[in-house]
Parts: sequence; structure tokens; C-alpha cells
Amino acid sequence: MADEFTTIIGGMMQSPPNPNEPIPFTNHLGTMYGVSIPFHVLSWIFVAFRLHTRLRVVREPGLDDLFVVLAALFNLVSLITFLKSTKHGMGQHLIYILPELQQTMLWLYMTNAAYHTTTALIKVSLLLQYLRLFREGSRRIVCIVLLLLVVSWGIAFSFMAWVPCFPVRGFWDRTLDPPAKCYGFGYRGVNEAKHTVLAFAASNMTLDIAILLIPLTEYFRQDLRRKQLFAMTGLFALGLIVVLMATFRLWSIFKHNQNLTQSFDFTWWYPEVLIFSCLEVDFAIMCASVPIFWPTVVASCSHIFVTSEVRISHHQRLNNNSRDEFEMLRTHSMKSTASTEGLNSTASLEQKSFYNGYDTETGRDRRIETTKVQVQPYAQPPRTL
Repeated sequence: MADEFTTIIGGMMQSPPNPNEPIPFTNHLGTMYGVSIPFHVLSWIFVAFRLHTRLRVVREPGLDDLFVVLAALFNLVSLITFLKSTKHGMGQHLIYILPELQQTMLWLYMTNAAYHTTTALIKVSLLLQYLRLFREGSRRIVCIVLLLLVVSWGIAFSFMAWVPCFPVRGFWDRTLDPPAKCYGFGYRGVNEAKHTVLAFAASNMTLDIAILLIPLTEYFRQDLRRKQLFAMTGLFALGLIVVLMATFRLWSIFKHNQNLTQSFDFTWWYPEVLIFSCLEVDFAIMCASVPIFWPTVVASCSHIFVTSEVRISHHQRLNNNSRDEFEMLRTHSMKSTASTEGLNSTASLEQKSFYNGYDTETGRDRRIETTKVQVQPYAQPPRTL
């Protein structure tokens, strides 16, 4: 690696890139922070809703919840180290950051290893979630086979990412004596590292597509309701975004590996790959969490919005000319035998419609309003109270 490194650096010094060339959109700090942070926060909100539903509502947590939390934690590590690397040369040409290249490689090691682990954990979580749904049949067998494949794939690439060199320090410190033995992601050779990155990106995209297609058969159910159809459409839309981000990541790696010198200038083109990586994992976490808490959200909407039919009716009061008058006389009282006071029918109010105790025309609460009535004592003119 020392000889190849020296040769490529010498070639870049002889023909250095233009320091005044336009900076790509993805290399701006505003882009890296503005794209990665909001979607990462949104993914944590989805995880929080998922955990609330599983722990407090249905009270049935499972291994899939554990793996999605682990995926979110490793994703957080990947994001922090990615943003930290921007302060140590990430987004600039390699030839101009040689004095701090060791720090750049250290942060790149952390974000690269955490990302590869996250992709494996979220796939395992999704497949475990499928196993809770498919109790029998061919789909369960497919899930088990795919789960074993994902676990093997994840262990292999995660180990290669966390231990790219022996000792590990050799990944960012190329001055060790004797030199570290590196392989794969360890940049022992530019072509070897490029092939390893491309192999991971291609296999990662393939597994995402396979996992997305497993529940696709639900679309062909004859008893599928419209709400379930819309929910599954939203779920597959998120899944397609995950596959799309993985595809863009693979395309970006291909695009920036046209020649040896360009591929070695990874600090200049790698921010675009890292942004696609962050979006891919964020949407994968959201895709895994939506089916868990969405039924609870739909059920809660009935308590927020009026969804029941209400029957509204009105009744007419008796008027003074009605024959159905009532008179209750207290002509014989234990305390006052002289009382001849009586209670007659009330005067007619203006006919109005009421909804649950409220006047639909004035908006006044009729439940607490004092009603005006006419009381007609015996042998006295009527008076209004």
C-alpha cells in the first residue's frame, strides 16, 4: 500500500486538481447537514412511536424491536462521525488535506463501519417482523432462508468494516512499523477497495429488493380493504425509496471511479455517497416502524375528528292558545291554606334547532341558559320572571 499510495500521491501532485473549481452541491456543509439531520430526527420519531405502541399499547415487544433500536443507535453513530469528518477535510480534494488525512481516515472508519452494521441490523429487524406476521406457508420459509443469508452477509461485511486492518489502527495510521496488513475496505490497493465497495453496494441493493417483494402478495388478497390498500401503498412507497437510495449510492460509486486517480480522491466525491447512505438507512428504519404504530394512529383519529352520524331534531313548545293547558293548583297547603298560586303552561319560544344543547343559529349554550317562562298566579295578571 505504501508504494501504491506514494505513486498516486506523486501523480496527483504533478497534476493537481483546480482549487478554484466549483464545489459540488453535495460537498457544501449546508447540504450535508440540511439533508442528513432532518431525516435522521424523523427516523427517531418513527422509532419512538413504534416502541410506544409495542410497549404501552399492545404490550408485545419482540426481537424485531430490539434490532430496530440497535440499527437506530448505530445510525446515530454513523451520522455523528460523518458530520465530524467534514471538519477534517471531507468534501475537499485529498491532495490539499494531507496534513490532517489521519484524522479524516479515523472518522471515515467510524462512519463506514457503523453504516455497514446498520444496514444489516435493519434488514434483520424487517425479516423478524415478517416472521411474526407469517406463521406458516411458503412466505415464512422464504423469510427464514433470507434471514440466514442476511445474517451471514451482515457478519461478513460488518467484520470487514470494523476490522479492515491488523491492527485496526493501520486503517488511519499508515506510518506503523511494521506496516499493518489490510484488505477489503482497508485500502490495501485502490482496485481491491473499489471492488469491495461495489460488491457491498450491489448486494445491499439486491437484498433490499428481495425483502421488499416478500409482502407484495398481500396486494392480491380479495378481502383487502381500501384503508389497508392505502396503508400498504404507503409502506411500499417507503420501501421503494430505500431501494432508490441504495441504487443512487451504487451509481455514485460507479460515477466517481472512472480512473485510478479520481477514485483515490475519495475525500472529494465520498460526501455524495454518504448522503445517500444516510437517507437509505433513515427510510429503512421508517419503513420498518410504520406498520407497527400506524393502526394505532388510525384508531386515535376517531377520537379527534367527528366520524359518527348525528341525528338532529327539534320540538315545538305549547302556545297559549293550545287546548292542552296544564294547571297545578295549591289550594290546600299545610303551611298556607290561603295560597291560590298556580303554575300554568309556559309561553311559546321562537322555534329553533338545537345540536347537543347548542343553539345552531346564535351559538349559545342552551344547557346553562335561563329559560324565560310565564307564571300566572290565580286571579292576577301574568308576569314575566
